[in-house]
Amino acid sequence: MELTDIVETAKRQMTVITGLPADTVARLDPAEDGWAVAIDMLEHRAIPRTHDLIAAFEVTLDNGGRILRWKRTGRFQRGQAREEA
Repeated sequence: MELTDIVETAKRQMTVITGLPADTVARLDPAEDGWAVAIDMLEHRAIPRTHDLIAAFEVTLDNGGRILRWKRTGRFQRGQAREEA
């Protein structure tokens, strides 16, 4: 799979699993059993946009693009600074 396919597959599957729209992919790394992806999902839309509530997820996919595991790693407002790992 191409990297763009991995990203789109992860976003699409997480949208189905969580019921939330994908906002952005913050990280994509090769992992021992496939790919590790950090995805931010829009949990609550607000006005102004800087007050949107974003849920951060870590997702592991196998080489075929199937989700092996996922977990929510945090929540933040879009305009809030956060530390990158």
